Parts: sequence; structure tokens; C-alpha cells
Amino acid sequence: MKYRFSSLDQILHSPLFDFSVPYQRAERTDHCTRPTRLESMVFHDACNANGLDAAAPLLADLFHLLYAQACCWGKQSSLSPKGRFVWAHLLDGMQQDAQFAALHHLCQGNDSAAIQAAHTVQQALSAAVHEIDRTAGRLLLVLEKLERRHDKAEETLRRMIQEAQADPAKTPEAIRAAAEAASTAEQIQAVSAMIRDELRKQQAETADVVCRALQQGMDVALLMRSVQQCWGAGGSEHAAHKAAHDRELLERVRNNPMLLDITRQLGRMKEMLSDLRKNDYAHGRGEKYSITRGRDLKNLLSGELALLASPATTPLFLRKYNAKGLLQYAKRERIHKGHGDIIVCLDESASTEGENAAWGKALALAVQDICAHEGRKFALIHFSGENALRTDRFLPGQYTPDDLLSAAEHFFDGGTDFEQPIREALRLINEETFENADILFITDGQCSISDGLAEQLQGAIQDARCSVVGLLLDADSPGMEFSLEKFCEKIFRTDEIDKAGVEQKLLKC
Repeated sequence: MKYRFSSLDQILHSPLFDFSVPYQRAERTDHCTRPTRLESMVFHDACNANGLDAAAPLLADLFHLLYAQACCWGKQSSLSPKGRFVWAHLLDGMQQDAQFAALHHLCQGNDSAAIQAAHTVQQALSAAVHEIDRTAGRLLLVLEKLERRHDKAEETLRRMIQEAQADPAKTPEAIRAAAEAASTAEQIQAVSAMIRDELRKQQAETADVVCRALQQGMDVALLMRSVQQCWGAGGSEHAAHKAAHDRELLERVRNNPMLLDITRQLGRMKEMLSDLRKNDYAHGRGEKYSITRGRDLKNLLSGELALLASPATTPLFLRKYNAKGLLQYAKRERIHKGHGDIIVCLDESASTEGENAAWGKALALAVQDICAHEGRKFALIHFSGENALRTDRFLPGQYTPDDLLSAAEHFFDGGTDFEQPIREALRLINEETFENADILFITDGQCSISDGLAEQLQGAIQDARCSVVGLLLDADSPGMEFSLEKFCEKIFRTDEIDKAGVEQKLLKC
């Protein structure tokens, strides 16, 4: 269509132009989201800690989409062609995918999980971005040139309108400027329609890429959450240092296959323990005597809770929560000690290597978590063949996450000797005041002991007045004999009850 204007009045009342507002040249950006200043600060800290490019538009949009409680979108008119047709197209596809809500739940308010997931999704989407560039890249460049030409034409038109209103002799020049601006607008519409057609042709392939990208993002976000739950409590309270600490932990876990498996299993068990604790709420007022910082929700100052009243300040609350920086009352409360101390004897022979070793270690550390919450002593005795023995003690308030990591990473990979761990457990009870300790013995059972030694150990166990619970990892060898059966008050066999059932019985005790 060719636009023809015959008068100044016809231009002023044309639906193609809006002269009711002062002209301002559009500043177009590739960024689709409009984060708050706090969210931008968190994003830049996370990028610096992880060595990522904070200027990458898709990374920034993905981070804010996952991290923010409610994402604020920019105006279409302020977006560049690539932002409007590529980034917005991919982000819309993500939000329509069924996995997005779960991924957002994992990352909301957690900068480490959000940046890792965003970076993973960004990399996974690179194939879709490359295909869009291949099929629509030239059209996007043409559209960008047309929009620059249209901005210049509209700026010229407004100037010519003002001059024609002052001097009617310049009306023909204004009419020519209007025709040029209208023609450019028509070309922009045509090219935009062509780009949409190209994107529509790739819709199914793009949806598949987005689905796979979100799944990869879910995997890394879950792993990051597990890393934080299992090993991250000792990081700095400074946000930037904490992000760097989380990244280092994640790399350490990824580079150790056994630790990776342990982290996933232990993270799942700690989620279960967390749910159990929520359902078993401990009531007790206590005496307020000071103000401290932390994230105990039941003791927060009201001013901190007020941050949750507005979506604009909720990210600040979440950031302070993750950094344990919320102001809360310090209270003197009566200490309730648990039932007794626990000693876990963990078989680290070569026959347990793989899934059994990782699950057994995760279960032992989940029991340690219970002891830590209840103020009970815990000892982990790693054992294998002759002279292969290591004891890790976790006394309340006297160990660090690095101590837990060291215990998790250790594996003997040797033979099997039951005598050493039992004697070490008895020594801890008799000489190191592990009061009324219970012993949990985790093994695949591939070891035998003599009758004489069995009677001697049984007498020592009775003298120490401790109870022994056996966990036999015999799913691959059902019905096998367990040489420690005579010592145990109770035995769980994985050929009779699955591992999930064992977790429920042991961790709920």
C-alpha cells in the first residue's frame, strides 16, 4: 500500500502517527525483563563469583525469571528485534512448559541455584538460538535497519510538521516525510510477519529444545540445592563470598563421582528429615536476652517479616535468609538432649563399591544430621580389611562442613574385617563417654568370624549395655548368612525391605 497525504491536517489525524506525546527516540535493548536494583546487584555478584558474562542478555533474563518471586517484563517498544523475536520467543516457550514452575520453585530466592540453572539452560538453548539465526538472522538484521530508518524518519517528520505549521510553504516537505515514515512502517510490519512465519515453522523443534534445557536446568538446580543442604552451612555470610563458596563446592562434588552420588542421596534424605521436623514443631518461648542474626523464622523481628509484605522487598528478605542475616531474638531455652549417642560402623570394602557405598554413606550422614539437631554425639567408623580403620567424631558444635565432606569422600576399597570396628565402637563407649550409645552396623555381610571371637565380642557388647542394629545390604544375595546376627537386636535386610523403607524406619526413629 502506498500512503498518500494531501494536507498537514490529514497527517496530524492519521492513525499511523501519534503526535499527542512528545517525541523521544526509542532506546532498544536485548533484555526482556526489568529487574529491581537489588535483583540486578544479586545477579552481578553471582556472575562475578562464577566467572560469567553479566552482559549476556539471555543469561540475565533467565536468572531474573528463575530468581525473582514475580518477574517484571519490559515494554515491547523498548526491545530490539532480537530481544522481541528471539529471546522473548524462547522465554515464552519456557514459561509454557510444565517443568518451569518446578524449576522456578527450586531457584526462587536462591542466587546460587538460579545462576547455575540459568547458565545451564542458556547453554542448552544455544542450538535453538543458532537455528533461529540461520533461518531468520538476515531478516532480523533487515528489521533492525528498518527500525533505525523509521526512528530517523519519524524524527524528521515531527520537525517538518513544526516547520510547516509555522510556514505553510514547507507543507510539501512534511507530506514527503510522512509518506517515507509510513512506507518504512509498512516494511517493518511485512518483515516482522516473515520472521513470525519462520519461528512458527520451528515451533515444534524449539519446544523440544526448551524442554530438554529445562530438564538440564532442573538437574543442576537440584544438585546445587543438595550441595547447599549437605555441605554449604560453613560458607561466608557475605553474599559474594557465599556464591563463590557454593560454586567451589559444586565443582568439588561434580569432580568426584562417589561424592556426587552421596550428595544426591543425602540431599533427598535431608529433605525428608526437614519435612518430618516441620510436622513435629517444638513449642517453647524461652527468655529473650539479645538480638542476633540468623534465619530462625519463629524468632524473627517483625521488621524483617515486613519485608515479605511487598514483592519489591521479598528478594531482600530471601537474600538475607540465605545469608543467615535476618535480625532475630536470641533466647535462652532449656536444652532437650536426645535419647543417646550413635556410632555407625560403615563397611567400605571393595564389594560395597558403587551404589551400596554411596547410599550407606548418605544414610550414615543423615543419622549424623539427626544427632546434630538433637545435641547428641555421633561417630562414624569407616572399616575395611585388616588395619583399615578410621574414626570420625562429630561432637555437638565441634565440627565443620569440611569435616563432613572429608568423611563423605573417604573410601578404603579393601577387604572386610568385622572385629576392628566392633572393638573400636566399644572403646568409644567405654573410654570416650559415648553415653548409652546405639551402634548401627552397615555392611554387605561378606565376612565371617570365629565362634570364640563371637562369644568374646558378644560379652563385651552386653557389658557395655549398648544395642546393635544391623543393616545388611544383601539385595543382590538374598537369604545370605549374617555373621553379626547374634549381636544385633534388630536387622534390616535390603532383600526383604527396599532402601526407601529402610530410610523411613531408621530416620523416623
